[in-house]
Amino acid sequence: MNKPVIIITGASSGIGAATARRLARENVCLTLAARRADRLQGVASDVEKLGSEALIVPTDVTNRADIHHMVQATLDRWGRIDVLLNDAGISYDEPLVDLEPDKIRNEVQVNLIALIECTQAVLPVMLGQKSGHIINVASIEGLVATPGSSVYCATKFGVFGFSDSLRRQLRDSGIHVSAFCPGYTPSEITPRLKAHVEVRPDAPHHPGLMPTNYVADQIARLIRHPRRMVILPRSWSVLVLVAFLFPGIADALVSKFKAKRT
Repeated sequence: MNKPVIIITGASSGIGAATARRLARENVCLTLAARRADRLQGVASDVEKLGSEALIVPTDVTNRADIHHMVQATLDRWGRIDVLLNDAGISYDEPLVDLEPDKIRNEVQVNLIALIECTQAVLPVMLGQKSGHIINVASIEGLVATPGSSVYCATKFGVFGFSDSLRRQLRDSGIHVSAFCPGYTPSEITPRLKAHVEVRPDAPHHPGLMPTNYVADQIARLIRHPRRMVILPRSWSVLVLVAFLFPGIADALVSKFKAKRT
């Protein structure tokens, strides 16, 4: 097996689906994991038309049995795992005062705990191979907290910290760990961003909104050239630095990102 074997969670839409279609041009083997099997079928058809192999594994990443089935199905089909792209995520995009407790738990479960458990499930395989690449899709909001997304930011800060720690733990093991931190991208993760997917005229303004295909290109590049962290748009690296060194200035800047909410 010379083709790279790549697992993508959250592969039914958004960044995950776009990345699957982008990677399909490079003759790879893709395990497509998400809850919506019908949507996965459409992505798989596109992947196969572009010349790559696709395995559909309907997966609820909050279910440990589903995670282990995803890993085992991949090994049964191709015998190895070269890349895990942890892309599954949700955001209720509601003020904390209005957020139901079950939604808080679900957001933490999907965005952080499931990501950790997916990583834990593939690690024995990669350690046995002495090679592999784990890419955790965090967010610019995992580096610079924005108003109105307190729980989402908490989960993405957690993803970044987890990635940083694991990368140091696995140093010299042959396994790369990357934190991928994009800004706003049209996706179904929130109603506000979904409006851009649907090209609605009332879609709200998001600064630095990037095409999904551009983000997928950058993930493909990251797979070819592993790095510790990628921030998109690249110019927003300045905002990250400002938030760390001058938090008062950042307080004023990020207020332009969203209407301020609790």
